[in-house]
Amino acid sequence: MESVLHLDLPWRTLRSRLVHLTQDGRVEYLSSFDALEVELPIKEVQPSLVETLCRYKADLEIIFNMIDKDHSGLISIDEFRQTWKLFNLHLKVDADDESIDSLARSIDFNKDGNIDFNEFLEAFHVVHKFESRNCK
Repeated sequence: MESVLHLDLPWRTLRSRLVHLTQDGRVEYLSSFDALEVELPIKEVQPSLVETLCRYKADLEIIFNMIDKDHSGLISIDEFRQTWKLFNLHLKVDADDESIDSLARSIDFNKDGNIDFNEFLEAFHVVHKFESRNCK
């Protein structure tokens, strides 16, 4: 599963969603096809957010590490502010320190004063949901 999908997800997490188990704990592999319905013609498939994030996870990790100047594994509010000031210069977007700090605090879901990689990824999820709502 991992080698095909290139997702680092434990089997025990996926198992109940993919196959049924016998009473003695063996996997009924053919049960993975129980809910499969194929409609012809197959319509173009739009990638889900999870697929998109997984596809670009390496790129997002590079961006995260560039923002994390002290290589602590966390983006501090100051590191976040410095990065946004750089964006402001190049993109000609005027955002004051309070707006940038407010954005950083909204991404810091556990409110520890830093943005970890999971929070960074989740911020893209929130933006995607917001944009999807506004496009309708």
